[in-house]
Amino acid sequence: MHRARCDTGGRSIRADQQLIRPMNAHFLSRVREAYEMPVTVSALSGPRPLPLVGNLPEFVRGNVSHRVLESWADTYGLTYRFRLPDLDAVATADPAIIDVVLRRRPDDFRRSAVMATVIDEIAPHGVFTAEGERWRRLRKVATRSLNAAYLRQYFTTITKVTGRLVRQWESAATTAGPIDVLDLMMRYTLDVTAALAMGHDLNSLESTGDGLHSRIPTLFPAFGRRLGAPVPYWRYVKLPQDRRLDETVREIEAVVLQSYAKARDRMATGAEPANFLEALVQPLDDEPQITEKEVFGNVLTMLFAGEDTTSAAAAWALHYLAANPDIAAKVRAEADEVLGDQQLPTDPATIGRLKYAEATVNEALRLRPVAPYQVFEPTRDLTLTTRDGTKLFLPAGLTIFALLSYGALRDTERFPDPEAFRPQRWLDGKLPPEALPFAPFGNGPRFCPGRNLALIEATIATSVLARGFDLEEDHSGGPVRERMAFGVFPENLRLRARARL
Repeated sequence: MHRARCDTGGRSIRADQQLIRPMNAHFLSRVREAYEMPVTVSALSGPRPLPLVGNLPEFVRGNVSHRVLESWADTYGLTYRFRLPDLDAVATADPAIIDVVLRRRPDDFRRSAVMATVIDEIAPHGVFTAEGERWRRLRKVATRSLNAAYLRQYFTTITKVTGRLVRQWESAATTAGPIDVLDLMMRYTLDVTAALAMGHDLNSLESTGDGLHSRIPTLFPAFGRRLGAPVPYWRYVKLPQDRRLDETVREIEAVVLQSYAKARDRMATGAEPANFLEALVQPLDDEPQITEKEVFGNVLTMLFAGEDTTSAAAAWALHYLAANPDIAAKVRAEADEVLGDQQLPTDPATIGRLKYAEATVNEALRLRPVAPYQVFEPTRDLTLTTRDGTKLFLPAGLTIFALLSYGALRDTERFPDPEAFRPQRWLDGKLPPEALPFAPFGNGPRFCPGRNLALIEATIATSVLARGFDLEEDHSGGPVRERMAFGVFPENLRLRARARL
């Protein structure tokens, strides 16, 4: 059969089609631009998934999922797609998208339903997990209550607990053995938070044995394990670790409600609130009285946020000071000047003068963010504009991993030589406007209300310990690594300390 031809000077129609196709592609591109047709998730590039498991093996390898997500962004662009078992997801480090996601919560975006469900199975709603109008109400109560505790009690409580921390380091220094830095910092922040939250002196720094002080730090890793589990087995079979988790939550609840009963009795006398729990007793105007379950949820939220985030930030700061003796010397010199002959700060104004120590904590957070990403989903179909002007369609319920700290090691304009530990960059006033996302405490309406308290705790601990001890790295237990357990924590972070004479 002869191929059909037309009067084209002997060229076949197929040949002409090869010339027309590029023109058609260009024409369609112009039409798309003219009508601002959004890009769909399926059109995004991303790592190739495996059958059934998707990209899960690579995502969980090494327990550093945040670094995997960041490396994929380096390869596939600021916004890309990937797949987990039974879940299509998008990850984005695009500052334009992240800004909208953070600022339009809780109306247009909410915390991932998967994450919220896992948390709700363990403990009742607090301000961390609540959404919509319930979140607005709990946020008002929590913010007012946190401010009350902060203004009246934070300084006395933190200095008291810091004194205990110094004594623990002095004891460890006499043996010249390695110090488990994260363990001590978790005990330190747990004692501060328990005192501020409910007026309870847990004193985990000086306690031994299998008490509540040793079990509370296991809750964050338990969340992480359940979030990463391919199957929610605990809904059908409880393993020993799951039963232990349930027992720990019940024990915390008993302590919280016992403390809340004492708080109600004290507030009935007309006293002013002295901690977070006592402030919860007083309802806001035109708001119903907070329930006991909501009290427990809010206190548990404060324990989680206060203990894990702050302890990791302080531990990383000490790690970098041990690795950079010249910077440790500057922190020490500042503390000598500000504190004089006092071992601890004597008044709240003193804390504001420890600027280099605070810069050290900020730089540690930049290099080792505790919450490098958060997971959200749109509450309705939305179309957002990316940094380069592309329209991206996001269907309701889509899982979105927002890489909040991607720019910390990529934005060379804002952070020259970004992998270097340079606290001075936070003091010289040369940081240009944000170009890539770096939001270790979030942003927008759900910005972490405990940010200032966390920085104060970490700054005081870093300043006092750098002043009191010569710090040396200890790698006898292996190299220092990151470990993702709902947040990112140091692993094998051990130091040796020699008390200054």
